[in-house]
Amino acid sequence: MNLQERISKELEARKQKGALRTLSAHSFAIDFCSNDYLGLAKIESTIRARTSGSGGSRLISGNYKAIEAFESQLAQHNCVESALVFSSGYTANVGFFSTIPKRGDVILYDDLVHASIRDGIRLSYANSFSFVHNDYEDLKNKLEKHKDKNIFVAIESVYSMDGDSPDFEKIRKLKSQFEFHLVVDEAHTFGLFGNQGIGLVQYLGFQNIVDSIVVTFGKAMGCDGAAVLGSELIKNYLINFSRPFIYSTAPSPHKLALMQQQLSNIQNVLNRNQNAQSLKSYFLNNLNHNFQTVTGDYGNIVGVLIHGNEKTQKVAHYLQENGVFVKAILSPTVKEGTERLRICFHDYNTIEEVSLLTKLVNSINELD
Repeated sequence: MNLQERISKELEARKQKGALRTLSAHSFAIDFCSNDYLGLAKIESTIRARTSGSGGSRLISGNYKAIEAFESQLAQHNCVESALVFSSGYTANVGFFSTIPKRGDVILYDDLVHASIRDGIRLSYANSFSFVHNDYEDLKNKLEKHKDKNIFVAIESVYSMDGDSPDFEKIRKLKSQFEFHLVVDEAHTFGLFGNQGIGLVQYLGFQNIVDSIVVTFGKAMGCDGAAVLGSELIKNYLINFSRPFIYSTAPSPHKLALMQQQLSNIQNVLNRNQNAQSLKSYFLNNLNHNFQTVTGDYGNIVGVLIHGNEKTQKVAHYLQENGVFVKAILSPTVKEGTERLRICFHDYNTIEEVSLLTKLVNSINELD
């Protein structure tokens, strides 16, 4: 079988399973899909930069004073020693997990961590084992089994598909019993919770148990890019050994200026995300009780389980046709049998929009 035949066969197989991915745009519809939780991505930018590009990687010609100043500002904002900027959350997670854990180390990761963490782990020479989602007895058993190793534990403050959060108090207790390096991806909470939007870890008061944090700028901050936050030692090691950092062109001055602007915008947002949380509660309280949902106390994400790729796609298309932009999340992105509508609530959504969304979702059964 030649290359074209193999590619065509794999695409056709995915199509037959109802899981073929395609690109679509729905700018006309009410947004219950994007990660732009505060609406900052919709603010017209007035940024003017002297140059359009950085000219190279940070270690060759792309480093400049403004990016170092921003990293210092970001570290101070998050009450940590240092920050290192990456081009995206994906490269930040791949850069960290493929670099810091070494051969002979052990990575224990929640079964629902993001694909970028999993890909970073795959590139690491460390041994890795998943633990059942938010199951701290399972995590404890694995910590006990590998306690003679250097252990990294990878979790998210809000999980991107189920919208729930870890039990940090239980993790604190495990930290008192075992020695491990705790890494938290704050992608879906950075900018929304805590003093000046630092994140859920700070909001809940668990900064002292977290060793490294990954934050992304493409969600609540409304731009793009990411950073690894933590010790100066970790930062220097990443600069020297992290291939996604070493071999990537540095962010442009224009992109950096936008990051700085959006960080200031987040710091100035009053009553951050309160409207989104109340709208989320309204939706859950008025949703037909026959629906099974997954969500948590802090995130903006609600998953409405539909089951089956074909039906989930049909329902999402129905919502989009009626002016509501909600995406279908299909297997294999989620486990087979847990296909869902992934609904994101934003601070700029209105009660009228959520009422329409609720009415449409409640009428789904009539599609059959």
